[in-house]
Amino acid sequence: MKSQVFALLIILCLVSGCTNQPNTVATSPEPAPNKSEKVAAVNNQVVAANPEESKKEVAATTQKWIDTVTSGTPNVVDDVVALYSPDAILWATVSEQKRDSAKELRDYFKVFAKLPNLKAEGYKPVIRVYDNVAINSGYYTFTYDGKSGKKKVVPARYTFVYRKGNDGKWMILDHHSSAIPKAPQGLKPAVD
Repeated sequence: MKSQVFALLIILCLVSGCTNQPNTVATSPEPAPNKSEKVAAVNNQVVAANPEESKKEVAATTQKWIDTVTSGTPNVVDDVVALYSPDAILWATVSEQKRDSAKELRDYFKVFAKLPNLKAEGYKPVIRVYDNVAINSGYYTFTYDGKSGKKKVVPARYTFVYRKGNDGKWMILDHHSSAIPKAPQGLKPAVD
């Protein structure tokens, strides 16, 4: 009986957000300590007990997105869309509108993921983990061959919001990517 009460108290603490999980920022994944990750199911989602391990998983998931979207494989569109949660929202790099259905994501990636010689370079992440939600914000630069054969370069900034499901997979819940604008005159650059 005591163990059941103790387990219930732990679950209530997790649900109410009273865990004291560090809110750390990383520019690259750091090695996780030699502990096994413990997870508890809460409201059909997974609460990660090891934020450093979760950061590594999120970094790998983002790298998988980059590798997939630039793969040029025959199934590239379906493979990229499969990385998004069914309720995901995409504000895409070269689209003027929000895309919030698998069909709309598919329509976007039918064009974007098939740009000739599409590459993503200069990927610089900042990953934060909050239980079963993670945010990865940073920079990447897309390059591809334009219609005239000249290489097009699109420096962009991004934010991926991920949610970890009961299956242990991080899925893209929200993705915003936009070309980096020209700064107004007089605005000093931030130290990066």
